[in-house]
Amino acid sequence: MTHFVRALVDSVDVAEARDKFLQAMTALGVNHAFYAGRFMLTVPRTLVRESPVTFSNLPQALIDDSQHLYGLERDGWVDWVLHHDGDISSHDLLTNIGVERSPSLAVGAKHGLYAVRILSLRNIAMHSVGAVIIAPRKDMTHEQLDDFWAEHGDELRLLSKTLHLRMATLPRETAVSTLTSRQREVLSWRSAGKTVSEIGTILGITPATVEKHMRLAREALGVETTPQAVLKAHVTHQLFQPASLPLTLHLPTG
Repeated sequence: MTHFVRALVDSVDVAEARDKFLQAMTALGVNHAFYAGRFMLTVPRTLVRESPVTFSNLPQALIDDSQHLYGLERDGWVDWVLHHDGDISSHDLLTNIGVERSPSLAVGAKHGLYAVRILSLRNIAMHSVGAVIIAPRKDMTHEQLDDFWAEHGDELRLLSKTLHLRMATLPRETAVSTLTSRQREVLSWRSAGKTVSEIGTILGITPATVEKHMRLAREALGVETTPQAVLKAHVTHQLFQPASLPLTLHLPTG
């Protein structure tokens, strides 16, 4: 178990963490697993549109059969994850909420994944929520899953929590850069506390030109205020580091 945890901690990107996690699952007897994580929950979605991180090694036929569920009302297992800690079996969850409230679990059962375990990761990393669904093998009964969980549950919980913590600290896909070099430069100096006049002096442009670049940056980022633009550019990694900006002062060119 130690080398599985170390491999996850040492992962350098999302793809490597995914591969190491699924390899560890397989080694512990889990043929199918699904992970979903959403981060930066305290940042309004109007400021950053970071997609959830999801991956699985579920059967392709099951994935194809689940396409029609996209865009429907939130699934019951998702509601459970958002409001509970720990883990629960699909049998206990469906007994509590009814089969009709979790169509994705019904689709899984149609493909032989009757018995699965759902892990909530909502309080594992700050400002995030996540979940892991574990399906050891097709046609496993709920009783067999209970026995499997009694033997391997602690290890699988540790791996799932380690994965989510590592995902929270790894670079993840963000919006494609939408700012010009000058717009990033202007916003970077603004984030460093410089006024419009000071930015103009630093860059050798007029205050009106600084205002123009700020306006265009706000439009490109889809926000209403310059502080919102600074925040969104920062969380989407589009700003220069202030320490790396040129410090040479220029006279305004008009």
